[in-house]
Amino acid sequence: MAMQVENINTKILIQCREQIGLKLLEVAKKVPKIEKIENDVHKPTYKQLDTLADLYKVPRWVFISEELPPKYQFNKSVPAFRQFSDNNPKIFSDHRIRNLTAKIEQYRNLILNLREDMHEPVEVFKSPQITNNSSPVHVSKQIRRWLDTSGNYDFSEWKLLLEQKGVFIFLTSKYKGWSYIDREFLRGFAIYHSKIPIIVINDSDSKKAQSFTLFHELGHILRKENSIDVWEYQNIEIEKWCDELAGNVLMPANELQNITLSDNPLSDINSIAKSFKISPYACLVRLRQLQKISQQVYQNIENRLIDEFKQLQEKLKESNGGPARNRANEVITQYGHIYTTTLFQAYHNKEIGLHKLTHLFDLKKTSHVFEMEGML
Repeated sequence: MAMQVENINTKILIQCREQIGLKLLEVAKKVPKIEKIENDVHKPTYKQLDTLADLYKVPRWVFISEELPPKYQFNKSVPAFRQFSDNNPKIFSDHRIRNLTAKIEQYRNLILNLREDMHEPVEVFKSPQITNNSSPVHVSKQIRRWLDTSGNYDFSEWKLLLEQKGVFIFLTSKYKGWSYIDREFLRGFAIYHSKIPIIVINDSDSKKAQSFTLFHELGHILRKENSIDVWEYQNIEIEKWCDELAGNVLMPANELQNITLSDNPLSDINSIAKSFKISPYACLVRLRQLQKISQQVYQNIENRLIDEFKQLQEKLKESNGGPARNRANEVITQYGHIYTTTLFQAYHNKEIGLHKLTHLFDLKKTSHVFEMEGML
């Protein structure tokens, strides 16, 4: 019989569950006796506590504390929790968003702590300075100068440029798991910090669409604000500003001055989008911003793009699956350059061991860790 744990503080257990946004029925799928545990009529095993700790994003020892430590009071210790709860109460009540936010903040804190242990303090994030009156056009030019580029890149190239500037970019998983969130529910979100600001992007979206989301979220970072980017905008003016910024960065107006559309505008848009390495929808929005197309044409093409997307989704559901997963490459892509290089450096400096390193990458096989290192 598994050893049971005495002296569990059930009040803290409940507090941890509620602040992450989980209901009893949801937790019961992983720990069937959770209701009895919370009512103190059943003592949990160490395995059950480990499962709860993973679900609630707190270490196991928290459950035997007299009070929930301030560090793990997410509604108080994580600024995004407060702002997201105030500005997006309906969206943020979903435990998946709260879970993702808490986890990403923990990753960021780990980076800071490891860098401090290695005597390599993180520098303050230095970005273009903007005001409330800064126009998206002006800021987009500042961004391109800041990134030292005049070219058009794909998502992975833009992502690397921003990571080199100190932005922690995390991609949710395409596969079912703790970080998977349907793209129709969430495109991304931004959390501002003076050191290592965070951008999270839904990897269920196409890479070309992710480029637009990346710079949309960067707009929120430059404005020093936290924001969840959902399909139903909370603040139309700010979201419109960020959309225009993303469009201007990816498709500068001077490169579109001589563009005219033919009698087959959708074909033209697909061609233009391909040349700028962005999605047709992002291209459509940009051309409308520049008044290159009428609202009626915009609406017609948008409807056709939506229909095409729905048809593609149906085909994917009917398919037998895609190529085999490459876990090593997947983890590098998901966690990004800043997190992965910091952890490997800490491993080689003997700050963490191989077992811990494997766990922090959410991997089960150490062979995947060595494969990752070979890719970096």
